[in-house]
Amino acid sequence: MNLVELLSDHAHTKAEKVALKDCRAGKVRSITYWNLQQQVEIASENLRRAGVKRDSRVLLAVTLSIETYVILLAIFRIGAIAVVADASLGFQVLEQSVSMVKPDAVVYDLRTSLLCLLSCEVRNIRLKLFSDTIVSQQSEKLNVKTSQSSVIENVNEDHPALITFTSGSTGKPKAIVRTHGFLQHQHNVIAKSLTSDPGDVELTTLPVFVLSALAHGITAVLPDCNMRKPASIDATKIAAQIERCEINRIIASPAFLQTLSDFLSSKRQSLNLIRRIYTGGGPVFPALMKQMKTVFPNAELIAVYGSTEAEPIAHIDFGSIAQEDLTQTFAGGGLLAGKPIQDIELRIADFETLNSSCRGGIAKSIPALPPFAIGEILVSGKHVVKTYLDERGNAETKIEVDSQPGKEMWHRTGDAGYTDHEGRLWLMGRCTSKIEDERGEVYPFQVEAAASEINSIRRATCLKSNGKRILIVERKRQHLPITFARTQTGDAAFLGTINDAFRWLQFDEIRIVDALPVDRRHNAKIQYSQIANRLNKHFPWTWGRIVHQQAIFIRN
Repeated sequence: MNLVELLSDHAHTKAEKVALKDCRAGKVRSITYWNLQQQVEIASENLRRAGVKRDSRVLLAVTLSIETYVILLAIFRIGAIAVVADASLGFQVLEQSVSMVKPDAVVYDLRTSLLCLLSCEVRNIRLKLFSDTIVSQQSEKLNVKTSQSSVIENVNEDHPALITFTSGSTGKPKAIVRTHGFLQHQHNVIAKSLTSDPGDVELTTLPVFVLSALAHGITAVLPDCNMRKPASIDATKIAAQIERCEINRIIASPAFLQTLSDFLSSKRQSLNLIRRIYTGGGPVFPALMKQMKTVFPNAELIAVYGSTEAEPIAHIDFGSIAQEDLTQTFAGGGLLAGKPIQDIELRIADFETLNSSCRGGIAKSIPALPPFAIGEILVSGKHVVKTYLDERGNAETKIEVDSQPGKEMWHRTGDAGYTDHEGRLWLMGRCTSKIEDERGEVYPFQVEAAASEINSIRRATCLKSNGKRILIVERKRQHLPITFARTQTGDAAFLGTINDAFRWLQFDEIRIVDALPVDRRHNAKIQYSQIANRLNKHFPWTWGRIVHQQAIFIRN
């Protein structure tokens, strides 16, 4: 078998259908399934001639474009292994990632050529290939049917195809190996869970879903933006691209969709062509879904929960969220993620029991907690990564259960949650962020979810410092005169509202800041460690302008 066999099938059955679209210098480019197949064949032969062989690890350091996927599929075709390191995680993590995998070759372009000079690890890669020598950049060649054919390397299901990285909660990268069989299973699950129609034109910001779109035979459009900072995209360009390319389906991160929705709301515009939106990769709060419903009035809105090691795990249609669910979120009940998909087994397990009974990554059984009992979310299934490269990181997240009739591998997500009487999953945040004191247990994520229902707040969280529960609030940006007026008056009404809304938290202080730090990758996950460090150093003014007197409000 080989993944690209699906592409070969589409090249004959859907020859003239557009496979990919992108935008360069304001110009929309497209390539059909037939022409994509031809370009992949040419690129695979060029890789072979350059010295890339079966099992070679090839670092893909190119700007996202049609050519990116031509090269990626060509790597798969010859049985080599594509290595994709996320530069948004930082230069140090990039160096660690490349060092861990030790690629045999790197493919780069003009925009990433500086990386080959700055990165010691990339400089040490023996074979350096310029992308233009692998893929033809002449537009006329993208639209000419060639007679060239090349042999597809036959590999088994367990043959590695793609290596990516995740930092998880440790900050140190772990290499995830996806085999040809795994990617096939993942595509089958995505196709079943995230349904699509043959005529869909999909704007996709997540690479694994681009691969799934190609495997499904629909049109995938690459966004006209730098996806390293999804919260800072040029929404004007994206809105224009959606209309120009007649996109009717979007798969994107919450930060991307928040920025786009804010833009459309400010312009009082709506995009009526969009029929379905899937969003995940970060917390998807009801407030965003409500806003999207106004700017994408004809769209079905689905929030997807998953992790890099298991995508997807659960999802929920915004239309199925009842007022009682929103009330539960506002009262600190966490975020509703929906029912687990059919192709995954999910279990809520006691955190302490896991640490004590699952030593060495092996357990006789994993007892499941009853409904509404909070524990760690564990998953198992064919599209759940079984191991990391060289088993680095397995001890922390993988559990092998020796059950009948055979062994099962479970993945610890590191997320806390619970199920309700309907079997729906509720998220409570990272297990390691739990606050325990004489008032009980609380997770900062409970505050984040509840704060999303307050119009004047952009983000909020809670941390414990010097024995106190501190509520930290980032409110929505206002015009300067309004901000100044609130500063002068002390904004008692605003703080009084917060005091009432978060009375269930039993906090001791409020600190109001201009901005809470979020992760580089998704621009959505609050970085608790950064906030804690600043609180402990007693320098809160380094991470936000003080709005209220000394940024402290004592709870009554």
